[in-house]
Formats: sequence, structure tokens, C-alpha cells
Amino acid sequence: MHEIKPKKKFGQNFLTDRPIIERIISSAGQLKNKCIVEIGGGSGNLTKYLLEAKPKKLLVIEIDKDYIKILKEILKSKNVETLLISDDVLHTDIYSYFSEPPVIFGNLPYNISTKILAKLLVPSDRKKNWEKLLLMFQLEVANRIVAAPNTKQYGRLSLFSQFYSNPSLEFQIPKTSFFPIPKVESALVKFQSNFNNYDDYNDVLFQDIIKKSFQGRRKMIKNTLKNSYKDISNIMKICNIPENSRPENINLQQFCNLTKEIDRLNA
Repeated sequence: MHEIKPKKKFGQNFLTDRPIIERIISSAGQLKNKCIVEIGGGSGNLTKYLLEAKPKKLLVIEIDKDYIKILKEILKSKNVETLLISDDVLHTDIYSYFSEPPVIFGNLPYNISTKILAKLLVPSDRKKNWEKLLLMFQLEVANRIVAAPNTKQYGRLSLFSQFYSNPSLEFQIPKTSFFPIPKVESALVKFQSNFNNYDDYNDVLFQDIIKKSFQGRRKMIKNTLKNSYKDISNIMKICNIPENSRPENINLQQFCNLTKEIDRLNA
């Protein structure tokens, strides 16, 4: 199975644990006749099970050309339309290959996992591109994605993820489920599509506000935002945000309200 040595430069830790793979597939729900994307097909361990789910179409993206031959053999299916792309997912227009939103799976390289997540979450061309995401992250990153206010893990990544989707940490994945064995635990996070915030609020402004807010995590938000947005103290009052609030105390809806009010005043 591992004739080709996994490469550190691609962050390759292949999932080899069959019960875990089956649990990931199960977490996705019904996949029959759906469009599916797999980011990082690698040696094809998950790919085989995705084919067995009988999707309408399966697109596999794999940057490492050494695995293309293996994946081509696995993807020889008479019943499923398959496509293999050898490229960096960050430079791939995934959605141009589908006429309907796909379900996306990915065992993401730890070093670029949040970059890939950002690419997937933010709608391109103002379209609602995907149905759900099932992505594997380092456990620490997974905890930050789903974190609630007033916790250590809560921050910009939590707000960004929860603005564009409804994420849930499905289960932890032990180190021994991978080859080679990584130094850290992992977890599966499921993202359900939710574009209400994107439709209702200026998402570019929202991102700017949370970025500036968490540059001074332990500072009161009125002090971190006062140079960027005029009269921030009064805006906070309008949004029912206590004057002494730090960014970790402010929930998603309050940040959305702040965005709407700043956007209104700048219109």
C-alpha cells in the first residue's frame, strides 16, 4: 500500500483506519447520486469508499503526481462519472466541474488547512457553491473552529467558520489511524452550508472587523477599533455590546450587528 514514501512537503499523513473511514462516510449522510469532491486522494484509501457510496460524480484532486497512476486505477468505474485533477486545490476552480453543489471531503495538510478552509467557505462569484464539507484537521484547529465565546479557543477562526457555515466537531481521530503517524491528534469537522449571514451582512467588512478585533485579544474592543471606525463606543451601545467587552466576549450575532451598523453609517 505504501510503496511510495509519503512526502513532508505535501504534509502527507494517509488515513489507513478502515472503521474511521467508514465513520467519516457515515457522517456525511446519504451520498448516492450526489456530486463529491475529495481533496488529496493520496493512496486512495478514502476514494475507494466514496466510490462505493455510488455518487453521481466524483472529482479527486491530488497534487502529488506520484499517486496519479494509483488513483487512475481506483477511479476506473463503470457506474460513477470520475475525474482526477493533479494540481494544488488552492489553485483549482472546483465548482466549474459541477452543475450542483458538491459534498467535499478532505484530509487536509496541517500546514495549509486553514487556507484551504477559507477557500472553500467563502462563496466565489456570489454563488452558494457546496452542500456540506467533511474535513480533517489537527484537533487544536478543530476545537478553535467550533469554539464558543468566553473560551480560550474562541477567536477569529471560530467567527469566520461560523459566519459562513454551521460547523460541528464530529469525532476525534487517533494518531494511529494515519501513516505515517503524526505527532498530534486529529478530528473530523462537518460544515453544514448556511449562507444567511453572507446574504444579510457585508462579509468583507465582517472579516476586517474580526481581524482587527483579535489583533488585541486582551484589549477592549473599543480601543482596538477606535482608529478604524469612528464613534465605535456609540455603535457598540446601539448593538447592545457592553463598553468594556473584549473580542473573546462578543458572540457571532453581536459581531454581525456591529458589521451592519458600521456598514450603515459608512454607506
